[in-house]
Amino acid sequence: DDHSNSYITTLLTCKDKASNIESPVSPPTTKQVAGGPSSTTGINFDIDNLDDLNLIGPNQELTSKSFNSMMNVYATTGTVEGAEKGAALLKKLEEMHSSGEIGFRPDIYLYNKLMNAWHLCEKSNDKDDSISPAEKAQEILDYIIEQCEMGKEGIEHIAPNDVSFSICLHAWCKSNRPDAAERAEQLLRRKELFVRKYEGVVVKATDYNRVISKWKDDPVKGPERATLLFDEVLQRYGDSEEKSRPTAATLNALLDLYAKCHEQDHLAEKAQHYLNRMNQMHKERKSCILPDVISYRSVIDAWILRWHKDSPQKVDALVKEMIEKYRHEGRTDLCPDSNALNLVLKACSHAPAMWKEEGSAEKGNEHPIAIANRIFSMLKGKNQYGANATHATYSFMFLIYKVHMDFRDKRYLPLMKNMWKHCCKDGLVSAFALSTFRDSLLPNDFLESIGGKAKFEKLGKADVKSITVQDLPKEWCRNVSPALKGKGRREKTW
Repeated sequence: DDHSNSYITTLLTCKDKASNIESPVSPPTTKQVAGGPSSTTGINFDIDNLDDLNLIGPNQELTSKSFNSMMNVYATTGTVEGAEKGAALLKKLEEMHSSGEIGFRPDIYLYNKLMNAWHLCEKSNDKDDSISPAEKAQEILDYIIEQCEMGKEGIEHIAPNDVSFSICLHAWCKSNRPDAAERAEQLLRRKELFVRKYEGVVVKATDYNRVISKWKDDPVKGPERATLLFDEVLQRYGDSEEKSRPTAATLNALLDLYAKCHEQDHLAEKAQHYLNRMNQMHKERKSCILPDVISYRSVIDAWILRWHKDSPQKVDALVKEMIEKYRHEGRTDLCPDSNALNLVLKACSHAPAMWKEEGSAEKGNEHPIAIANRIFSMLKGKNQYGANATHATYSFMFLIYKVHMDFRDKRYLPLMKNMWKHCCKDGLVSAFALSTFRDSLLPNDFLESIGGKAKFEKLGKADVKSITVQDLPKEWCRNVSPALKGKGRREKTW
């Protein structure tokens, strides 16, 4: 009605000032979420006196739309204050329905909005040590599940749905509590039990993906727990409904975890194992999971972060496998671009120094410098992939020569200077390229390569580290995006 609509308009205006919602009434009050613990709202709003808000006028019946609009305002503030105010409102609505003041009762959509209010607090990081928004959302879900399982007549309106579980799961996955990953998996297990008894709720692949991904927050137990969960989902593949079947995203969540938890040994090998296993299972039609470009790049990341002497060969082999699948299987998604080939160079630059190692010269084509030179030649020449050298290409090449060549080798300085000339000629001098080149030479050699000591002394740049890309000729940087010319900015190459 007009009365409700005018108030809704006022609420929507207030929504733009969500962090400072004002109310004409008195001090904060302590209220209890239905079925949950007590909470104190810091917003000036007396939830017991809705008449003062002019929600209910003479001879007018308030509809659920008004309260839905109110809850939407509170639920989208992203603040603890707004969530607590929504909790107090929901409690009041239950009381008003019980007393007959209103003819409708809060439904699952209102409960979901309140859970989402707490979820947004986790997302916006608006919380303190005394409040766990994820726990608050969990308490609301526990309450509506308990009401549903008690089998009371007329409680169908608050039966949890997919959204209810998803919001709560999202909240735990955003939480930084030490036990958040454990609580997320516990919620997943509870959802699995719930769907066996009730219709309308389905455990989806995305639920497993989120929990597997969340386990990366626990570098000690995370890899093992995530692997167990992935294997369990994989074994149940044949009995799963379509929405529950694992996808490439499920595999990618596991592989990404292996890369992120690189402090543990052998996770790169484990990532490689699962990539090979899923490729083979898909080939044998035993799985619908087909590893994609993200799968390969996650395994590549795992090898790079392993900082192992064999990492360059492993990454090179993976890129070669991508090329083979592109050529012979028509996998256009695996066509190697500049970033993919730069990852090989990155792996070479991250490998332990080889110049002191006995027998390193005999490694031949498997030596990091040999691998890097081959990739560099591919990027500089014509290739069927449309991949070209980038500023990161040169940056990694400077690092590779610095790490794997003896600084006293008479070939070192001429090689570095020649590489720098090509970088300038191609217009690919970025902050990353400049810093890696500078760190690879003695100060006088560096200054000579970029224009001479006298030139930069006139600019007041006596310290070589004070020289930036802006001090160099513009044509040297012409093919670098403006965002990468700033101090310390690097192109994402994975």
